[in-house]
Amino acid sequence: MMALPKTSPPKKRNFLRHLTTFLFALITVTCHGAPADPQDWLFCRGPEFNGVSRATGTVDDFDPAGGQGSNVAWKRDDLGGRSSVIVMNGKAYTLCRANPGTSEEGERVVCVNAVTGETIWENSFNVYLSDVPDTRVGWSAVTADAETNAIFALGVCGIFQCIDADTGQTRWSVPMHERFGLLSTYGGRTNFPIVVDDLVIVSAVCINWGIKAKPAHAFVAYDKRTGEVVWFQGTRIGPYDTTYSVPTLAWLNNQRSLVFGSGDGAIWSFQPLTGRPLWKVALSRRGVNTPPLVAGNHVFACQSEENIQGTTMGAVVSIDTPRAGDLRPADSFAKATDLTESGVEWKVEELMAGRAQPLLLGNRLWIVDDRGKLHILDAQTGEPVAKRIALGRMMRASLLYADGKVYAFEANGRWAIYQPDDKRGAKVVNKGRMPRGEEVHGSPTCAHGRIYVQSNDAIYCLHDPNKKSGFTGLPDRPANTSQTSTAALDYLQLVPADVLVRPGQVQQFQVRGFDVDGRPVSVPSGVQFEIDQSVGSIDEDGKFTAADRAAHQAATVTARVAGRTGRSRIRVVPDLPWNFTFDDGQVPVTWVGARYRHVALDDDLLASLEIMNPTAAQLYIYLHSAFVNSGVPRQVFDNSTPRQRWTQFQRFLGIDSKDLEAAKAAVDPALAVLVDQGVLAQRRWEQVPEIGVRLTVAKGPRMIEGNGVMTKITTIPKGTRSRCWFGHSDLHDYTIQVDVRAATKEEKLPDIGIIAQGYALDLQGANQDLEIRTWVTQRRMAQSIPFPWEANRWYTMKFQASVEGDKAILRGKVWPKGSTEPTDWTLKAEDASPNRHGSPGLYGNAKDAEIFLDNIRVFEH
Repeated sequence: MMALPKTSPPKKRNFLRHLTTFLFALITVTCHGAPADPQDWLFCRGPEFNGVSRATGTVDDFDPAGGQGSNVAWKRDDLGGRSSVIVMNGKAYTLCRANPGTSEEGERVVCVNAVTGETIWENSFNVYLSDVPDTRVGWSAVTADAETNAIFALGVCGIFQCIDADTGQTRWSVPMHERFGLLSTYGGRTNFPIVVDDLVIVSAVCINWGIKAKPAHAFVAYDKRTGEVVWFQGTRIGPYDTTYSVPTLAWLNNQRSLVFGSGDGAIWSFQPLTGRPLWKVALSRRGVNTPPLVAGNHVFACQSEENIQGTTMGAVVSIDTPRAGDLRPADSFAKATDLTESGVEWKVEELMAGRAQPLLLGNRLWIVDDRGKLHILDAQTGEPVAKRIALGRMMRASLLYADGKVYAFEANGRWAIYQPDDKRGAKVVNKGRMPRGEEVHGSPTCAHGRIYVQSNDAIYCLHDPNKKSGFTGLPDRPANTSQTSTAALDYLQLVPADVLVRPGQVQQFQVRGFDVDGRPVSVPSGVQFEIDQSVGSIDEDGKFTAADRAAHQAATVTARVAGRTGRSRIRVVPDLPWNFTFDDGQVPVTWVGARYRHVALDDDLLASLEIMNPTAAQLYIYLHSAFVNSGVPRQVFDNSTPRQRWTQFQRFLGIDSKDLEAAKAAVDPALAVLVDQGVLAQRRWEQVPEIGVRLTVAKGPRMIEGNGVMTKITTIPKGTRSRCWFGHSDLHDYTIQVDVRAATKEEKLPDIGIIAQGYALDLQGANQDLEIRTWVTQRRMAQSIPFPWEANRWYTMKFQASVEGDKAILRGKVWPKGSTEPTDWTLKAEDASPNRHGSPGLYGNAKDAEIFLDNIRVFEH
């Protein structure tokens, strides 16, 4: 028998005294226009963000086989997936695979009649330049907005859309992978949009441009009507994971808060209208996937990864947010209030619940761990109030409470309907199993007395025709939650917050004001605008005009008034043709996902170092990357921190020196060469007690004097296999040409790819193949041929994408640089479900060895 989880004692026991059995002080979504039907389910976790429905007359049992007396009102076995169903205005919406297993497979938003299940419309779109497997398509859930009658959907590859809820027509869309560097990984983890007033907010781990090129779990707030970026804010740089924690909207301490689990392992609270961080609680060494639960001024959160301290895994915490006192929002994630020590009321370790959101019923907290075991805890103390109950073996879906019952669906198809019980914690009303092979990953939902469940094979609508459906009404809005304010201006917001324009294009900026609690306030007159004049000009009314000759430039627009400053980032990228060399030592600032993973270096110097001292050549790449990416001209390599920089340094060089003398013998001759060449100004060796070897180097004066090339480096954690994009996503029918070279280590070569219009031409090192594809793991239109090629030799890659009729036609060729270009294309491919536009870019897998790129050209056919 497994031991009970360890429980740290509570610091106080006054939790939820004022709450009645099933009433939680959570905010409900309200709109400025026509209010939503309170019985609709617009968000995957419901109108109260906690999985609670106020419906009555819901089913006590069901038979998934269907038929008379089964309580299955309808079933759609063509709409299986891993999402959750939402309901608005008599229509049910979900996200799932489109044309599965075919050469035209993609993703789709589907709208059906909520009562009959009949299809009303579908909106299908391609999955491209993504590593996600086809079985994980439709990971997220769509969100509805009653005020604008819109559906918001984030696809697995990063396509974020606003769709008309009645017609299925796309109103606006943003390819977030091309625009912000959204990571779409093999795990498929995709986040959930949430609507707040005039904003729709969505998050992902992004590798952006400029100073935001380092990865962060970023939230992007869009104007829900236009798609303009209102704010962009991230958590700690270098998150552990991509995650899918559903955000929660709440009032905490009389301040509106967006609460979520982050890829950096913390629970965070942001102001939803400004994006300013309020507080965080470090919970895990890995990303947090479980949606937090807010009740009153408390936040319950759980995870199943390594805890911050010790060696245990999994924890459930109760966060008492009033302990933070009178919180001021921070200007950045680094300055947010840390409640990790002061704000945790109690903590239960070794309870591994990393998927399903907790459910609060009265003073009892229902937790389903990852192995499908139900734990019921005292919400005031964290102590178990009953024996755990076995539901199944794996849990991903969150619980649903409706009509005095709890609906639980386990990943392997087991389901149970529970009823709270004072003595046993819960008693089974009914239980069963879905048809063989069916899995449930998305949470069940409830609208107008009907329960909706999406398995990987079907959608079920559950309704008992012999029961009368009812509704007890949503709880009252918490007191003191007015969004109007007469307080002083504390924060100035410049909108749009991120802009991509062409030379000569005009962009109107707006200034918005907020008080310290994130409530809108009026902005005083006399706003002053500023911008670098080489990029463009801005007038006194905030109208920016990009300079006619501006090309691949970036700047910050600044607005000032009453001692407050608002900023927006802007890129100016011209139309084709483009030509890029790297003799200036810079990776273009406007490229998304390029800096940090790539650096520019002197290829002539690298070649001479290879002759003089091969280790010096490797150190030139390693140390130059460290100087560029840190911005610090002095680098220290030792094992005094968890980063273990000396160990990383040795691993890169393939050495294992145990002491100072051995280290100097292995490395110092190469360092001396770099000092002589001006790459380093100096180096210093030390033997530090209890730490060991320490090497300190200072950057030298040498700049790029020969041929500059861009290098994709091997030393970025989780970043050696990635993509980057050059600019506008509306480009089409163009050619990209790049000179490429691969290094080799231990006889291994990297993969080198170039991107056009959502397709990649990939020169594969290990396979010695040349391939054209659009979706890495679903080779729906991929074509490849054997193509032997060598390390340390320059090649020219050329890739043409065009739409001809109803097909995309892709043509690629590769030849040794300097030789005559072949007349014929080396490889061709067609796509009957074409990507009609997309940004040019690069793909590379430098896990095994560096990639070198030069002379990049992009031009119309």
